[in-house]
Amino acid sequence: MAQTSFKILNQQPKQTIKTLVNQLKVIANQYDITSVNQKTEILQQLSARNFPLNRILHDVVNVLLFLSAHPSNKSELKLTRAELKRLGNTFKKLNSLSKIKFENSGLPYTNTLTTFSHDFLEWLSRNTNTVSKIDSFYKSKINLTDSLAFTLPSLEKEYLGMAANDKELLNLMNVSKEQRLEFILTEYSKLNQNPFLKDYFFNALHVYINVKPLNEKFSKVFNQLNTSNYYFHHDILKQFDQKELLDRKLPPSKKLEKQEFERINEVIKFSLALLQRETDPVTYMDENSFQFFELERGVSIAIYGMTPNRQLPLESYVGYTLFKNGYPAAYGGAWVFGKRSLFGINIFEPYRGGESGYMMCQLLRVYHQCFKVDYFEVEPYQYGLGNPEGISSGAYWFYYRFGFRSLHPELEKLASKEFETIKTKKGYRSSQATLVRFTESNVALQMGTSIPITVAEIREKVTSYISNVHQGNRLKAEHAVRENLCKKLRKNKTYLKTHNSVFSETAFLCEVLKINSPSKLKLIEALVISKSQNLYAYQELLLKLIS
Repeated sequence: MAQTSFKILNQQPKQTIKTLVNQLKVIANQYDITSVNQKTEILQQLSARNFPLNRILHDVVNVLLFLSAHPSNKSELKLTRAELKRLGNTFKKLNSLSKIKFENSGLPYTNTLTTFSHDFLEWLSRNTNTVSKIDSFYKSKINLTDSLAFTLPSLEKEYLGMAANDKELLNLMNVSKEQRLEFILTEYSKLNQNPFLKDYFFNALHVYINVKPLNEKFSKVFNQLNTSNYYFHHDILKQFDQKELLDRKLPPSKKLEKQEFERINEVIKFSLALLQRETDPVTYMDENSFQFFELERGVSIAIYGMTPNRQLPLESYVGYTLFKNGYPAAYGGAWVFGKRSLFGINIFEPYRGGESGYMMCQLLRVYHQCFKVDYFEVEPYQYGLGNPEGISSGAYWFYYRFGFRSLHPELEKLASKEFETIKTKKGYRSSQATLVRFTESNVALQMGTSIPITVAEIREKVTSYISNVHQGNRLKAEHAVRENLCKKLRKNKTYLKTHNSVFSETAFLCEVLKINSPSKLKLIEALVISKSQNLYAYQELLLKLIS
């Protein structure tokens, strides 16, 4: 196929950009000599054309980004980056009217119109590469006046009754249009000690903002880390020893200078902002938990937990961003609880068709070794539940090939039979109905000899305890388990108050798992303290306690 395309290219030197790009997409992940030469020739032909300011540009950008992250050699990388630079210069010169149709595209010098959480907006408002302004309060569920009753100085609260609407309120308080975003962010920051109350009011306000780039950095084209040690591909790695990779010792986490960390953090946040998305670990990142691993084949991985006031009960939500030759190529997270973890992966569109399986296994390697997780579970959305793309791509088999199996015995039996047919019957594809059936159950990769306990199982035990022992009175039950744990630890109420945020969940855990031995109670005491201080120490203690 590659040779046929090469002949056509030579016979028709003035092909349309759409044809050239389609040819490039076919061979982007091929590294034989013919394909490498053809990629070079197509890139040279593209460099002589004006960029199409229409839907084809989406494909142009995606294939250029793929080639930049998976280059064959230095010459190809140079040509690809030159094209991306030319694209940036093209958009820099466009007038505002021409840029409007590319809003939310993530292309250089184009605006992004979206809504974010208060914390993410605070960070974005301080960023020196962008300017953010309020666009609207779209379909707000509350009025601004409703929430400002919690924050305004007492002397100004009378304005709340005087104003007929939010606009009039802001005018009465002499808040100009230019000041409105800063004013709202500042007022809501007064609720930082009550983060969930803050989230409730701010999210209901539906503040839509317009993010304007001040340079090329806020774009998916140039949002990348500087890397001098590029990995040049000779193939796309599909077959490898998964067990050997998972057990291969991780290198030490890279020591980062402040400026280097800030750039990585910016690239991580920009990568989601440009998709009009955010995840809790990115938004509420605990910088003390941040680790950065430089791995093989141009892969590097950043992992990070959340600040103490955002941590989940018992488990640890640990996010990640995976970079390929400096480009953010995948994001997601793991919900770690002892040896068990729920896991999710999202590969950014331009980088699909590369080494997806290898990247996932590198991520599993990091979580397996940093947290000693040996049981990974994936929810059905990842392979099709409410996700048509997951069904059409047969994503279930992606996980199956790497050892994940359906937790429902009947579905696992069906999958085994179906996979045997795939291997033996050429061209066979599972029907849509079969792939939809697989979404009725989670899938799991079991590396250890047993299935670890889940947070859900502990929650059920807690609910049963509250119902049976305290007749459903949750206030009474919480008071009882806290008092019991204080007595066991021989601690007074001062200790309880100091570690209040995690004490109740730990007390319930201790109660329903019947933890009474001195050695286990010593672990419990350390666990309470470490939950808000050190993600990794907390996980080590939890492993000793429940494994």
